[in-house]
Amino acid sequence: MLKIAYGEASFENLRNRGDLYIDKTKFIPLMENHTKFFFIRPRRFGKSLWLSVLHAYYDTNQKDKFDKLFDELYVQKNPTNYKNSYLILRFDFSGLNTENEFNLKNDFNFRVKKSCEDFLYAYKDILKEQVIEKFEKYFDTFSTANLISFISTETKKVSKKVYVLIDEYDHYANKLASEGREFFVRNIVSQTGFVREFYEQMKIASGEGVFERFFITGVSPIMLDELASGFNILSDMTIDPRFNEMLGFTVDEVVGCLLDKVSDERYTYKTKEEVLQDLIHYYNGYRFSDETETKLFNSDMVLYFMEKFSAIGYPKELLDKNVKTDYGKLRGLIVGTSGKGNLQSIIEDLNLNQSLNFDLQNSFNFERRFGDTELKSLLFYLGLLTFSEPGEMKIPNYVIRTLYWEYLQKYLEEEMNIEFDLSLLGRAIKEMAKQGTANGLRELAVDFFQNKLSSYDYSGLTEKHVKFLFVSYFTLTKLYNLISERELPGRKRIDLLFEAHPAYYEYVFYNFIVEFKYIRKKDSEEEAKQKREEAINQAREYYEIYKRDFKQFGRELRSLALIVSHSREVELIEVCGFES
Repeated sequence: MLKIAYGEASFENLRNRGDLYIDKTKFIPLMENHTKFFFIRPRRFGKSLWLSVLHAYYDTNQKDKFDKLFDELYVQKNPTNYKNSYLILRFDFSGLNTENEFNLKNDFNFRVKKSCEDFLYAYKDILKEQVIEKFEKYFDTFSTANLISFISTETKKVSKKVYVLIDEYDHYANKLASEGREFFVRNIVSQTGFVREFYEQMKIASGEGVFERFFITGVSPIMLDELASGFNILSDMTIDPRFNEMLGFTVDEVVGCLLDKVSDERYTYKTKEEVLQDLIHYYNGYRFSDETETKLFNSDMVLYFMEKFSAIGYPKELLDKNVKTDYGKLRGLIVGTSGKGNLQSIIEDLNLNQSLNFDLQNSFNFERRFGDTELKSLLFYLGLLTFSEPGEMKIPNYVIRTLYWEYLQKYLEEEMNIEFDLSLLGRAIKEMAKQGTANGLRELAVDFFQNKLSSYDYSGLTEKHVKFLFVSYFTLTKLYNLISERELPGRKRIDLLFEAHPAYYEYVFYNFIVEFKYIRKKDSEEEAKQKREEAINQAREYYEIYKRDFKQFGRELRSLALIVSHSREVELIEVCGFES
């Protein structure tokens, strides 16, 4: 079993225990070309661990541990001149109390004071003897700006340089924005705001040559404009192609460092290459620059999967609950800055067209509510969209697409008062999985389109609307991986593929192809007949192609045609595979 310390953010702990670490230290020399480094990535991409790596590499106190911590890593064999040469001042602004401005200011000040205290005690043997005594004497009266000035002054006396590491720089701003309190963010970063004051003092210390290097990271550039007003010395390297692979895993890293080290007994149902293709489908697809072709895996998602897979096989949940919680919070941020209607419109656009065209916005203004471009850009920074072609963004992978479907399902429940019938769903899925029959699915479709959407304006629906509204239902089941627009040779696409989740192979005996057609009010009788025949023919053709070219891993394959009319009539036709 792989020694994966899933969720561990301490580089020193990983190395001391001999846990898995995928070497990214080749980027350290490249980073040194930029002294004020600003770099954001989505949740669960290893940002905090990377800060820990930088801390261990540059900390003068860890000079004696260098060879042990970096043994066999790139940077041990290729050290830079700055190795173990800095005093490290590290801040983490996650989890601050944002109940009101008073609480936030107190919590922010406390976090800064605690980091400064840790710094002074860590380097008490380097700094002058009276520094700790002076700090303790004036601790209660020092503002955050006073503290930064104090550290800068005392460090300068001993001719040392400081490397400042800031994690989750935007956490509190994201939370406030998600609650619709953008005015609050404006207050704290205004010319008289305490956050602005903090960064202005950082800039002064940098100008004096004491705070020589910075690495600042977070999830979004939502506060970058305001931060830059008082700290306009940053190099934003977020979409620089040279750093695309600094966080996240490449295919080669996943194969060489993870899949190759898993016991052969885990490859019972699927070969190593087939498991890799699943991982690519689930978690790969991120490109953080349109100037690179390399696609990345979300590191935490892959490590979660591999920790389970190496021990017991495919995990039943493709996303750790903590990751789902994180992305749930991001939904709040998106809605808070744009409104539910705008997000719903974008989700529909994505489902209909598979991509969005817009120019990425790298700064945000809290003077007004976010517009269309800002919202779509925010989706990119949060990891919900990624570069496809120049000027074009798409959903990176399957698990992110399911998050959109889950949002759609919640939207239908909350905004359209649609109550999903879990008993009907459970019966339909069980019959499909165990018996290969579609009677329950037919009943579910009739109930959904005739009862659940009875107030919906059917005259405005398109075929793709019909499909993704129906798809939202199936986010509530785990037995199948639901794949929309499954690509086939010859540029053909299956409307909806029910593919057994490998964790449930002993329970699910059948895979299903479903082809949709929607009969509009304006369609003639002949056009309606043609659509029906087309759905049947496609269900038959795609059945043959998929059965020929793709493994079923012991499952039987069946295909259906689902025809929904503007008058809410529903017909589910068994096409192929049922005769067996």
